[in-house]
Amino acid sequence: MSREDEEERFGGFDAEGSGGARPFAPEQMVACEECLRANAPTRPTCLYCGAALPRTKQSAALWRPKLKKLEEWEQGFNVVTLPRAAGALTSDEAEEAAKLLRLDVGGLKETVLAGRAMPLTRVASADEAWLIVERLRGLGLMTEVFPDEVLARRPPRARAFEFEKEALVCRGGPEAEPRRVPWGEVVLLVRGRVVSRRVEVSERKRGLGGRSETVETRELASDESVLDLYTSSVDEHEAQGAGGAGFRVMSGGFDYSCLGAGKKLVAAENFDALVLMLRERAPWAVLDEEYARLRPLLSDVWPSAEHTESLGLRRARAGRLSTEAVTTVSNETQFTRYARLRHLLVLRARAENS
Repeated sequence: MSREDEEERFGGFDAEGSGGARPFAPEQMVACEECLRANAPTRPTCLYCGAALPRTKQSAALWRPKLKKLEEWEQGFNVVTLPRAAGALTSDEAEEAAKLLRLDVGGLKETVLAGRAMPLTRVASADEAWLIVERLRGLGLMTEVFPDEVLARRPPRARAFEFEKEALVCRGGPEAEPRRVPWGEVVLLVRGRVVSRRVEVSERKRGLGGRSETVETRELASDESVLDLYTSSVDEHEAQGAGGAGFRVMSGGFDYSCLGAGKKLVAAENFDALVLMLRERAPWAVLDEEYARLRPLLSDVWPSAEHTESLGLRRARAGRLSTEAVTTVSNETQFTRYARLRHLLVLRARAENS
């Protein structure tokens, strides 16, 4: 049991969130409707069975979010702050909001005033997310909740384009069925960079039952431009969870034949030319190139994904076996969440202005 759970079980945290234990009176405790056990009024869920606790005006005022750090594979809920004018957040509001979210006050102000919708925290349940929204609303900070199942859905990769007069034809590969998107439906282009690192480590034990020692380490890194293109329609691909509503272009592995006579020998130059050509054919589409500037702020809530897996045993020479593991680190999921969020907000703005 964590220190926080122990203190909430046997007393609780003070209402100011300083972390000091403070006992609650019996009448302040909240009974779980599932297991009938008493819980501290600061908890949104039962300490014993995990069921959601009934909310009262008193418990809502005392409640503090758990803010458990989620693994990348876990489905979370993202609390996002909407853009607001500089100076709109007072020092007292910023300090109390930072205390609630367990953030640095300066970092919170920078995030709120970044000029884009930005994530403040990623939590495990919708109830916890909406309770955070309510508490922040009381401080004058408007936020919304976006689930991972929407933001973390990677769009299908495009390998080649064909430019027609009325539409853009996207091809995902030699055997993939091409998709035709009218130019009028292209609403957003999000540009950024995907940085990946792959580290392979080979280890072997020194003698029977001895400690492991590193035999060899291999590291590969890549850094390439990425462009997400999103449309105004949600098609059958989106409904089936295949990405839909857009495409992803990576600067490497893309066929730039669509540039015609303007095609260069260097991929970076071709990528710039491709973005320019898309802009010329869809001038009404929003072009977002702010990801690089905002990436340090995004990393506080959406860090680069890290994954380690074993590659099993390998025979180095007769009688000597070594174990291999590979660790990959990439910001691609972070970029996906940012681009998907921008797409949802662009569609909303278009609907409000129509």
